[in-house]
Amino acid sequence: MKYTDYTEEDFIIDEYFQKWILNPDEMTLNFWENWISEHPEKKEIIESAANFIRLTQFNDLEELPEKSFDVMWQNIVQERNSSENSNSKLHIVSGFRKNHLLKVAAVFIGIIGTAYGVYQYASMQQQEELPSITDSNIILRLEDGTEQIIDETSSEIITNAKGKKVVSQKQNMLIYEEEVATAQKLVKYNELIIPYGKKFELKLSDGSRVVLNSGSKLRYPVAFVSGRPRNVYLDGEAYFTVEKDETRPFTVITDQMNTRVYGTKFNVSSYKDENNTSTVLIEGSVGVYKANNDEGAKTINIVPGDRATLENGTIAVDQVDVKKYIAWAEGQLFFVDDEFEVIIKELERHFDIVIDNQVEQLNKKRYTGTFTKESIDQILKVFQEHTPFGYQVNENTITIIETND
Repeated sequence: MKYTDYTEEDFIIDEYFQKWILNPDEMTLNFWENWISEHPEKKEIIESAANFIRLTQFNDLEELPEKSFDVMWQNIVQERNSSENSNSKLHIVSGFRKNHLLKVAAVFIGIIGTAYGVYQYASMQQQEELPSITDSNIILRLEDGTEQIIDETSSEIITNAKGKKVVSQKQNMLIYEEEVATAQKLVKYNELIIPYGKKFELKLSDGSRVVLNSGSKLRYPVAFVSGRPRNVYLDGEAYFTVEKDETRPFTVITDQMNTRVYGTKFNVSSYKDENNTSTVLIEGSVGVYKANNDEGAKTINIVPGDRATLENGTIAVDQVDVKKYIAWAEGQLFFVDDEFEVIIKELERHFDIVIDNQVEQLNKKRYTGTFTKESIDQILKVFQEHTPFGYQVNENTITIIETND
C-alpha cells in the first residue's frame, strides 16, 4: 500500500512513520517533509496519527510505572466507550479530534496491552539472549526494528523477529534474494552499519553490489519494488557496481549530493565529519545533483575518470586517477600528494584508532605512498623518514609530538 492510500491507522503502525515521530534522523526528516509538501491533502491525517503515537509512546518504558501505564490505557478505554464525555483527559492533546481518537483507540487498545506485556518479558530476557552491541560490531538493523550483530567469520541465514528469512550471510558479505518484489507495494528497508576498522560487502536484491568502507552506514530496500526507483541512503563511503535497468534509475542519496545511475561502477564518499561529498566514476555514466534541489538546478553528467565534488554549495568536476579512490575496496591505503590531516582521517577509520596530531605544521604537508598489510606503526615510521616527528601510543590513541632530532 502506498503512502498516498494510507488511512490514519496505516500511518500509526508504519515503522518508518513511527521513526520520524519518535526518533528522527536526517533521512527520515527529509523524506517526510518532502512527502507532506507534495501531499498537503494528507496533512490533517498525518497530524492526528502523529499525536496518537506521541500520546502512547515514552522514551524509556522501564521508567514508566505499571500503574501510570494502566491509567493511560484506561483513559483510552473510557474515551472509546463514552464518546460524549468531553472531560476526557485525552483531550489535552492538541490537534486530536475526538472521533479520530475513538476510531484509533478501538483498533489499538489490544495492541497497547499486548505490547506492554511483550516489552516486560523481552526486557527480562534481553541480557541472557542478546550479545552485547559495541561500537566495534557490524550491525544489521532490520525492517522490524531489531538489530543483529554480524560476525564476519560466520555463514548463516538471518531472520527477523517472526522467524522469516531476510538475508543470507556468507562471511563478510550479505546476499539478498535476486528477485523484484512485484507483489509488494511498500518498500521495506534494512540498514547496515560498519564501524571503524572494518569493511563489508552486500549484494542487493537486483544484483547490484556495494562495498562499504569503515565508519559507514547504508540504508537500502530489502527488495526493490517493481516500477519504482532504486534508492539507497549513504552516510560514509561505498563502492557501487550497479546492475543496469533503464526503467528504474539507481540513486545514491547523501546529505549533500545525490548520484543517479542506470548501471555502472562508481565510488561515493560523504562522511559527515568531512567538508565535502564526492562521486568518482569508474565506468558507465552518472548524473550528480544537490540534495534537496530547491533551485531546480540541472543534473551534471560525468564520464569515466571524472570526480564530482560538492564543496561550499558548489559542484565541481575534475579528472582524477580513479585507482586512488577505489583502492580502499581492495584493502589498500593509496595516497597521492595528500595532506597529512586528510591521511590521518583515513588512518583512523582504517585502523579504528584516534590520532591526536599536536604538530600543527604537519597538517598541510603532502605525502604519496601505497600500503597494504602494513601496521599503523610501520606506516608512521615511513612518514617519519620524510618528516621528523615523534609519537606516543596509549591503548587506541596515538599522539603525534615534536621531536628534538
